[in-house]
Amino acid sequence: MICEFSFSNFRSFKNEAVLDFSARPIKEIEDSLINADKMLFLPVCVIYGPNGGGKSSVLMALKTLQEIIIEPLLQMGFMKNKNEKLASYPVEKLRKEISREGCSEMYYKWDRRSRNDAVVFRILFVAKDKKYCYEVTFKDQCIIEENLYTKNTCMEEIRVIFERDYEGVYLCEDLRNMDVDKLNANLPLISYIAMFKDFEAVDDAIRFFMNMQVLGFDRPEQNWDILARVMEKNKKKFLNVISSMGIDIADVRMEYNSDGKITEVYTKHYGTDNELRMKEESSGIRKILNVLPVILEGMRAGTLFIVDELDAKIHPALLQSMISLFTDPVINAAGAQMLFTSHDLITMNSKVFRRDEIWFSAINGYNESVLYSLADFEEEDETIGSVINYNKQYLEGRYGADPYMKKIKNWEVLSCP
Repeated sequence: MICEFSFSNFRSFKNEAVLDFSARPIKEIEDSLINADKMLFLPVCVIYGPNGGGKSSVLMALKTLQEIIIEPLLQMGFMKNKNEKLASYPVEKLRKEISREGCSEMYYKWDRRSRNDAVVFRILFVAKDKKYCYEVTFKDQCIIEENLYTKNTCMEEIRVIFERDYEGVYLCEDLRNMDVDKLNANLPLISYIAMFKDFEAVDDAIRFFMNMQVLGFDRPEQNWDILARVMEKNKKKFLNVISSMGIDIADVRMEYNSDGKITEVYTKHYGTDNELRMKEESSGIRKILNVLPVILEGMRAGTLFIVDELDAKIHPALLQSMISLFTDPVINAAGAQMLFTSHDLITMNSKVFRRDEIWFSAINGYNESVLYSLADFEEEDETIGSVINYNKQYLEGRYGADPYMKKIKNWEVLSCP
């Protein structure tokens, strides 16, 4: 479970940006919150803002951090040699998604001096019964600082797993026998330890990063196998979820070739005996049928989903239904989370989101992206907490991230590091 993510000098973000999944002390939709380590965390965070404002860069920063850690493990064939719990992860899917091309060009480019500055990532998360803090700082793909800390939920003492900087590497007592003298400058120490040592704290951290999943909609056939698994496990439940979204599909059928590969998916609607091939369905229905099985399967494992433009091609009512899968504590018993971007303003209201779940990303007066929450405006405007629909104020430019408004409110405060 992700608690907080921060980064700096990445794409359109020059200064540090912080995305906080910790619930703020506000009396809004409290039953949807995830309880972990006696703290409450958000099941969803949505980022609004203009095109070019940095929304996708926030998602890319998190995905890039995952790639930096996981890519070396995939290259080394690590998954075939590790224990069964790690080996159960979808290696081939990860391998297709992971690519570090262009990692050396991630820095903020509107200031030439930023080329000489390091890119910094920091993430706080909970895995099993421990809190973790992982930090990595790198420049030109060379890691110049990397740290991993952990803390048991029942203890206050923070344990140093390792620390790495230009002076050398410090390892905790359980790892002291590892040879790190020849550690490659562009290889994360966390990945190196995972390759050659069975160490619970590191393996749990690796599982967290492997359990982050980017939902894409351009390769639907790759999700058909997941659709088949979900249908085999509980077809009635899947069709009930589809029906609850207002989609009148009565049945879904897969067609296989002699090798057992799915060649076509057919849908049958209520009131008719005819079937439609998947490509004959509307683009919105195709998107739902392709991503919903992935979400339902991942929710059982408490997956963190990362989705760019979740609202694309989806009716607002369907979008709200997808969000409710995460905000319903009965359905989301394992504490899955979703970070996504959206332009849909109909769902920007207090019946769908808490204020701390709504985030904005936009360019300030210095050509820098800034990231902030709707909850940040409470001190300046006490009326915001009583607003039901936030979209009107958003379009009026009151939150500073509307694509059509030039006036930005209080940038002097929001853009200061």
